[in-house]
Amino acid sequence: MNQRIFNFLPVAALSVAVCLQSGCQNEPERQSTPLLEEAKQGETNFSPYAPKNPYKEAGKNLLTRTVLETEGPGGVKIELRDLFVVPGTTAEKVSLPGPALLEVLSGEGKITTGDKSQELASGTTLTLAQDASCVLESHGITPLVLRARVFIP
Repeated sequence: MNQRIFNFLPVAALSVAVCLQSGCQNEPERQSTPLLEEAKQGETNFSPYAPKNPYKEAGKNLLTRTVLETEGPGGVKIELRDLFVVPGTTAEKVSLPGPALLEVLSGEGKITTGDKSQELASGTTLTLAQDASCVLESHGITPLVLRARVFIP
């Protein structure tokens, strides 16, 4: 039986080679894309795209943007703000214009208010009192992003 296998192997190898050779003959010629021209001096080729609601610098290592502003019950103004702490850095003296409910959207870190600190991870929620100031630390390579629901009297 082993002799039959050894006799069959050269025939199988020759069949495979013939099939591969005939299949490659009908391949179309490869196309090439030429390189783009060099930019001329003083030419700017920036994209015209601009986000509708970009982050703005609110302090060292801290970016913020207002996502929503609306009137709430009893004349209270409600704002949804995103706080973005640069990865691996600390944002100090972070304060909001009213009491807030904070939710961690992404990243990991720590918040310190006064002498209390709490570890932060995606999904963590906490409150920040009116007129409170905090320190936000972003750990790792992912930015710490919090959504603040601010209630302004």
